[in-house]
Amino acid sequence: MFPSVSDPTKAVAYRVAASWLRKAEALAGLEPLRGALWHAYRRTWASERKHLPDVDVAEMGGWSCVGTLKIYQRPDAETRQRVLTDRRPIREVS
Repeated sequence: MFPSVSDPTKAVAYRVAASWLRKAEALAGLEPLRGALWHAYRRTWASERKHLPDVDVAEMGGWSCVGTLKIYQRPDAETRQRVLTDRRPIREVS
């Protein structure tokens, strides 16, 4: 995604990209998110959009399939509570 500064035909080294992210967090006054640098941001982004249609979230997040998006989404207390309380009874068809 990011070309190397010294050789634009190669990707930037992981340690360089990691240092850029940490510097950006510091400059923005953000506490670093827990867990695997970039993936922590992707998990947060995907989880905050669980209430939206999966296909649209996957498309906008750059995931090629909904299955991969689902790996990034995390459970949370509010959604678990809605799963317990937001039910729609099944009506028998006569």
